[in-house]
This record gives sequence, C-alpha cells and structure tokens, in this order.
Amino acid sequence: MAGPYTIPTAVSQQPVPTTFGASVKAAINDLDARVGTVESIQQVVIKRGRRTTATGNITTTETGFLRLDNIPVKAGNIYQINTTNINVDTSVDNDVGDVKLRVAFSASPGTNATTSSTQIARMRNTIDNLSQSNVLPMNAFYAATADGYISLLLSLVRLAGTGNLVLFASSTEIIDLVVQFGGPDPGDTGVVI
Repeated sequence: MAGPYTIPTAVSQQPVPTTFGASVKAAINDLDARVGTVESIQQVVIKRGRRTTATGNITTTETGFLRLDNIPVKAGNIYQINTTNINVDTSVDNDVGDVKLRVAFSASPGTNATTSSTQIARMRNTIDNLSQSNVLPMNAFYAATADGYISLLLSLVRLAGTGNLVLFASSTEIIDLVVQFGGPDPGDTGVVI
C-alpha cells in the first residue's frame, strides 16, 4: 500500500538499509505530530472551578471569591476564559459593583493570583434595584507568550454607593470559571479605525 507510511521491509539476516531507519524516524515523527494535534483538539476544557455559596459583605476592599490555579499554558496558543452568570447583589439601590478577572503567570506550578495580579477582564454593573439584581457572564482571552502555568482570580469590589455587595451563589445558581484551549494564536490582525 503506497502512502506516507510505506516503509521498505528489511530482509531477514541482512543489514538494514539506511533509508529504512530514516523512513521509520520520519513516520514516527509524523505520527507524533498528528497525535499531539488530536490531543490538543480533544482537550477543550483544560480546568474549571465552581462556587455554590454566597460571599460575605464586600465594600471598597477588592476581595477574591473564586481562584483557579496551576493551569498549563503553551507559548503561541490562545485560551478562552468564561464564567457562567454572575449575580452581584447589594443592600442599597444604585451601588456599582466591579467583578475583575486577574491572572498571574509562572514558569512552574504554585503561583497564586491575588487582587494585585494583572487584570485581564472586568464586568462593571450598576445594581439599580436591590431586589432584582442583574445576572451577567464574563469572558476573556489569554494569549500565552511562554510555556508555564497561570492562576486566575475572580474578585469583587464596590466602585460607588454605600451598600454591602454580595456575590450570590447557591446549588441552583452556580458560578463556574472555565478555561478552554483555543488553539494556535493567529495574532492580532485587527485594524483600529
């Protein structure tokens, strides 16, 4: 059968021709590259975290409420970060809540994102009615420039108003933080107009 994996068979008790070894090596390298591609495509969700309980009162001090650590990233790839719906509630109408997504990178596992880590996304929300808070998701992209690990932190702070903010979560109103592999990063080719 002809094709990229056709390899001449060595004759019994005869020296193996050098082209045989080269063909075997080329076939193995090609197979390894194909398997790596399939594995990358198959592993869409890399890591995820979940919260099913409400926070305590949060005011003007930024406070973390869900962290996801030791997420492997590879240079040249892009990762999509999503949450399910986030419910920021308050005790006073017209408070402004700010949910932030922060990232910390390290070459090895063990680094944890904090409220001073790099912010890569935010969701600002004016809660106009304390009995009917808005429920909104958020998302971001992380383009890896080096191989290593990232840690992500979702946090909340009150930007304006006088009330106590609460990030509401329960067994039926779950907050998920999910990291998905997006494939090779094509780079920023957008045109700013």
